[in-house]
Amino acid sequence: MTIKEELILGFIGTYTKKNSRGIYKFLLDLSSGKIRKLNLAYAIDNPTYLAIDRDRNILYSSCKIDDKAGVSSFKFWKEKDSLDLINQCLFEEKQPCHISVSSEKQVLISSNYHENKMIVYNTLEGIILESKNIGEHSSNNITPHIHCSVFTNDEKYIISLDLGLDKMIIYTFEDNILSKKDDLSYTFPKGTGPRQIASLTSKSIYYVLSELTSEVFVFKYDPSSNTIFENIQTINSLPNNLNIDKSGAAIKIHPNNNFLYTSDRGSNTISLFHIDQANGNLKYIDNFSCMGICPRDFQIDPSGKFLISANELSDDISIFSINQVTGNLNYIYSEKVPTPICIEFI
Repeated sequence: MTIKEELILGFIGTYTKKNSRGIYKFLLDLSSGKIRKLNLAYAIDNPTYLAIDRDRNILYSSCKIDDKAGVSSFKFWKEKDSLDLINQCLFEEKQPCHISVSSEKQVLISSNYHENKMIVYNTLEGIILESKNIGEHSSNNITPHIHCSVFTNDEKYIISLDLGLDKMIIYTFEDNILSKKDDLSYTFPKGTGPRQIASLTSKSIYYVLSELTSEVFVFKYDPSSNTIFENIQTINSLPNNLNIDKSGAAIKIHPNNNFLYTSDRGSNTISLFHIDQANGNLKYIDNFSCMGICPRDFQIDPSGKFLISANELSDDISIFSINQVTGNLNYIYSEKVPTPICIEFI
């Protein structure tokens, strides 16, 4: 959505443990890559992850209110600096670490790393309904840590990444019933720590970034198969000669589907891969400084011109231009934002 020519609207989710007060709104100038306006859109504790229903102008957020935590929904208007609260559902003690939304199904999914809960909420024009389905993972001697849950692009399945169990657990959600499909789930090597996922819709290819080993696992998705997900490639997300404590964070695909990027908090870098258009496989290209500390998340603007890194521990966001031919990043400048965790564009 454009506010006026060359200005794109975005929101930033934050931790409020330091100077942040909640969700911030900004305007990105596509002619220069500069932030033209930045303001507090809504004061709320720990809106650490955001998801947007663009069809309805609804912003969803994780949050914590007093001693309860859960999810909130807001209406946004391009003309207003502030968000309008719709409602909240608070069923947890610690806020979810990830949320995602299906605009078509009007469903919101939250993933709670600390409480082993994947909660699937029905929504109605932005109202989060209290009726919910809860998915919980289990193991005899390993603590589950659900880090990310999303619908497949055809919305036949929910993919839930468990960093603790090293598993990609598959669910169906039909007729308002959540069902775990253990026979379709995938087990990663022990100590991998699957964290985030991105998909190449044109090829039915999914990419999973591991936190503990900083690898990208490439999967071919075939809903007609008995396994549905086939691991076709595994590739390091960092240079082989980089000797650091690995900590993969975020993974995103450029709008042109030619480039994939990952961030790593151990090296404070963003890596670039080229995507093979024939089979979806990745080729590692280069590694760039995030120009900050702890790139917890990053986002590419809808035009594909700029990448913005949310640097949690240096309290800033850094803006890079993207070479449209090579995918290379060129640093422009940084803007102070307190404890940024998540970035979403409209």
